[in-house]
Amino acid sequence: MNAAKPDRRPPGSSQTLPWYRYPWPWVAIAIPAIAVAGGMFTLYLAVTNPDPVIVDDQKYQDLRRNLQAQPQVDTAPPAKAAERHDGDGEG
Repeated sequence: MNAAKPDRRPPGSSQTLPWYRYPWPWVAIAIPAIAVAGGMFTLYLAVTNPDPVIVDDQKYQDLRRNLQAQPQVDTAPPAKAAERHDGDGEG
């Protein structure tokens, strides 16, 4: 078998290089390949590190009791009686 030799053609040669000798196809292949690898890594992290679930009923009841014990704060301003202003200075 012949070993691959570097291209020694003169710059003005009419022969073209094969596609794998140019850098841009490799860049175009690398961008989606990196995205696929990143997606696979994200999937791995999601599968190996699941969110914790409250299984113990006592913890759930404590959490529920604490949420119910907090006073509910009304953030709406108090309602005022509607006033008619016709611009004559009398309210």
